[in-house]
Amino acid sequence: MAVADVQHSASAAVTGAIFLAIGFILRRRGPYVIATTCLFVASLVSTQILMSRLSVFYKHPGVVTTLHFFCVWLTCCAYWFLSGAKQALSALSVERTHEWFLRNILPLALSNPLTVVFNNTALVYAGAGVCAILGTLSPVSVALLSYGFGRNLTWMSWMGIWLAFSGALVIAAGEVKSLQTTAAPQRTLIGILFALASVGTRSLKIVVMDILLAPCEYSSEMSPLKEEKALSPMQLYSLQAPWCVLTAFIFAVCTDSFQQALTELSREAVTLICLTCVCAVSLNFLGVLALKELGASSQQIIGKLNTICVGAISVGYLNEQLSLTVVFGSAIVLSGAALVELGKASNPKEGKASNLEPGSSKV
Repeated sequence: MAVADVQHSASAAVTGAIFLAIGFILRRRGPYVIATTCLFVASLVSTQILMSRLSVFYKHPGVVTTLHFFCVWLTCCAYWFLSGAKQALSALSVERTHEWFLRNILPLALSNPLTVVFNNTALVYAGAGVCAILGTLSPVSVALLSYGFGRNLTWMSWMGIWLAFSGALVIAAGEVKSLQTTAAPQRTLIGILFALASVGTRSLKIVVMDILLAPCEYSSEMSPLKEEKALSPMQLYSLQAPWCVLTAFIFAVCTDSFQQALTELSREAVTLICLTCVCAVSLNFLGVLALKELGASSQQIIGKLNTICVGAISVGYLNEQLSLTVVFGSAIVLSGAALVELGKASNPKEGKASNLEPGSSKV
C-alpha cells in the first residue's frame, strides 16, 4: 500500500511539474493562454489514455472517429443556436467564394479526419514505437511548412524547434525500449508510410488552420493574405465540421462494419466511448484555441509533452514503467519550447501579436 502511495505521489509530482513548467514558459502571455494550453495538454492526455483503454476490446476506430467529429459538429450547432448568431455564420458562408472553400476548408475536411485514420492504421502495421519516432517530425514539418507559406521565425525560434525535435527523438527512443514489435518488414514498411502520411496531413491541417486564424502572421505587402480577415475558432470549426464528419464516415464505411460495432457494444464500451467523445470535443476546441494563441510550431511542441504525462499516469495508476530517457527528453522539449517563446518575444511582429489582451478575439 505504501508503494502504491509513493507511485501516486510521484505521478502527481511529475505531471504537476510539467504543467508548472508550461505556466512558467508562457508566463508573459497571461493566465488565459496558460490555462488554455494546460487544458489542451490535459485533454490530449485524457483522450490518449481513454482511446488506449477502449481499443483493447473495441476495435472500431473508424466508427469512433466518426462519432467524435459528429459530436464536434453538434457542439458547433449548439453554440450558434444558443448564442443566437446563426445569421452571422450564414453571412460568413455567403461571403466566402467557392474558390476560398476549395483552397481552405476542403484541405481541412480531408486532413483533419485522415490524420487520425492514418495514425491508427500505422499503429496496426508498425506498432507504437515506429509511430512515436516518426511523430517527432511534426514540429519541424509544421515549422518548415508554415515558413514556406510566409510565416517569419527568428533564429532563436528555429533553434528552439530543432531542440524540441531532438527532445522528441529522445522521448521516442525511450518509448521504443519498452515496446516490442513482431511486425514483418513488409508490414512495417506499410506502417511507416501511413505514419508519414499522418505527419503530413497533421502538418497541413495545423498550418492551414493557423493561416485562417492569423493571416496577418503570414502576410506581406505583396501577399494575397494581406486583406484576408481572420476567422474565430468557432467559425473555423463550424465551417469544416460537417465535411470532417463526411470524410470520417466514408472511411468508416470502407473499413468498419457499423452493424458489428453495434453488436459488440457493452456497458464498459459505451461508457468509454462517451468519455472519449467529451475529451475529443474538448481536445478539438482547446487545440484550436491554443493554436490561435501560440502559433503552429509552439502548439505542436507543447503537444509533445503529453507523452510524459501519459507515462507518469501509467506509472502511478496502471503499474507501468516510465523510462528516465522519456523524462530527460521531455526536459529537452520544454527547453525548446522556452527558446521558441524567447524567439517570439524578440520578434517585433510576433511580440505585437502576442501582447494583445488575452481572449480579446471573438469566439
